[in-house]
Amino acid sequence: MISFAAPWYLLLMPLAAGPFVLHLLNRRKMKRTQFSSLFFLRKLRERRFRWLRLRDLLLLILRSLFLAFLVLALAGPVWKGRFPLGKDRADVVLILDDSYSTEPRFADLKLTALRVLDELSSGSRVALLTPSGALWDTTVISTHSTSLQNVSSQNTSAPQTEWGDRVQALTPSQSGRDLQAAWNMARRLLTNGSAATRRIVIVSDGQKRALDFLTREHIGEDIEVHCFLNQTSLPANTSILDAELYPVVPLPGEGQTLRASIRHSGKSIQKQLTLWVDDRVVDERKLNFSAAERDIEFKLVHSGQEVKVALEPDSISADDERFVLASGAKTLRVALVGDADSYFLELALRAGSGVSVQKVSPASAATLSPLAYDILIWDGASALSAEISAAASRGLAILVLLDGEVADVEGIFNSRGGASQQGFDILAPSSLFADLEEKDRRQIRINRYARLQPVAGKVILSLSGGDPFLIADTFQGISYLVTRFTPQHTDLVYRALFPALLNRLVVFVAGERTERERFIGDTLRVRVPTGKAILVETPQLHYELAPHRVGPGYEIEFASTLRAGFYKIGNQTFVVNPDPAETSPARINFADLQKRGIEVYPLGVSTPRNLWFWFLILAAACLAVELSLVMAHAFASRRKPGDERLK
Repeated sequence: MISFAAPWYLLLMPLAAGPFVLHLLNRRKMKRTQFSSLFFLRKLRERRFRWLRLRDLLLLILRSLFLAFLVLALAGPVWKGRFPLGKDRADVVLILDDSYSTEPRFADLKLTALRVLDELSSGSRVALLTPSGALWDTTVISTHSTSLQNVSSQNTSAPQTEWGDRVQALTPSQSGRDLQAAWNMARRLLTNGSAATRRIVIVSDGQKRALDFLTREHIGEDIEVHCFLNQTSLPANTSILDAELYPVVPLPGEGQTLRASIRHSGKSIQKQLTLWVDDRVVDERKLNFSAAERDIEFKLVHSGQEVKVALEPDSISADDERFVLASGAKTLRVALVGDADSYFLELALRAGSGVSVQKVSPASAATLSPLAYDILIWDGASALSAEISAAASRGLAILVLLDGEVADVEGIFNSRGGASQQGFDILAPSSLFADLEEKDRRQIRINRYARLQPVAGKVILSLSGGDPFLIADTFQGISYLVTRFTPQHTDLVYRALFPALLNRLVVFVAGERTERERFIGDTLRVRVPTGKAILVETPQLHYELAPHRVGPGYEIEFASTLRAGFYKIGNQTFVVNPDPAETSPARINFADLQKRGIEVYPLGVSTPRNLWFWFLILAAACLAVELSLVMAHAFASRRKPGDERLK
């Protein structure tokens, strides 16, 4: 299908008939005269006369085509072509990939989505989804329903206009999610479809990490799957994959180094890298990047908490910044529940500068406030007691040192009994203790520890044999260490590095909930002691949020992490970054999708093509051929002057 950007120029199309009109007006009627002596001359020139008549006809056609092509070029023709899906009645779920890797081609993705909507026939039903959730329902799908709503033929134009407005308003999100959640929703929506054709249409940039699930997903014969994917080369891009502080938890007076991992694709380029600390620029560097991955280090000579490293914006802007929280050196307020065997633990804690320790009874631990203490250490527990749960419900970070026959903690870990052997190294390599020399780490032995099988608990540290050493319930803020620090459990208590190692471990657990990296789309939860409204700060807004009751306490749940940056809920700060996996340049293998019965098309088949340039080329070609014929005739005339006179 061809449309015109400036159709009024088509009014000039009759000019193309001008050469024919002039030819007819200039025709002269010749008188026939018999000359018997010209018989042989006519036979001699008959072939040449036929060529001259053919040449005149060609010139006439070329001049007319030149004018016609010139008028068409001025009218701005646009070819949309027949869309691959056709105008059939169908139940359609359109998944438009708005993850941040789509930024360079997002306009083409939106144009393809609009073409899909434009091709729907009356009586079709449609839903639009984006993996970020920016567009999860439309005017034709109920917000609380899981079935498609009918689009009546009498009211087709209004919904389609709203679709177009909503799709055009979309921008690439900072989310790096794959498309599987949207796919699962699409399958549910089509479950109750009534049309003979049920179809899922995916419009994406073709990134492997977004679409790889399709190579494993079961695709039933009752659903058609069509993918419109970018098949052109990716633009050059520089990405900050990660930024971390070393050491993770500094001791009082100890400095930190920021390490930024950066990957560049495309030709070599020079870009500026800037380090920000609490909204102040503290360092700037001009660096050369080639198609490779490299690490850049900054010394944090300025104290602060909120650290950002940023590149000059390029083709994908979301991966040009990375945020990280600096712990900073501060007094750590520790509440300790222990027994007579907790002597070495208490001594090591008090030996660390910047740490204050107060022993409390098990009964009073349940009433401790996070305003008075940073962490509760429960030394020698064998189960998750009611007091520990109560303290956790008040928002206090807790470190439990396990001992004896350990009971299972539902949903976090299962107990596999205890181990009592000689010769176990204390830790597998970990960034938390990266500054610990290898020879010292390998000499530390654990003689007795609880063997745990993680369920939903997060393994923070491991033993060299593979068993967890530190496992965390990140929801409640409770961390479990599989051993106690006594001569019977470990020889670590006899070493000079024990106070520094313990201090770093405890500070890490105290700040674990506030300093862990989150990604766009993650849910933030904070336990609070009361139901009073709490101030919430995002990179864009500040407002109050009311807690809701969960068990014996209250909880703030914040689900709308739509942008990278620092989020604050009460006195707790969270760092949220784009998912670095979304920077992967790996593309899905189109042949693998086609083997699964998925129809794959390039974005170009749904993109209107401007044809004015091609019509201009055709006009120029006609002019060139005409000039060639005229020059050939002139050249022939000069070579045969006698023949020309006879003519």
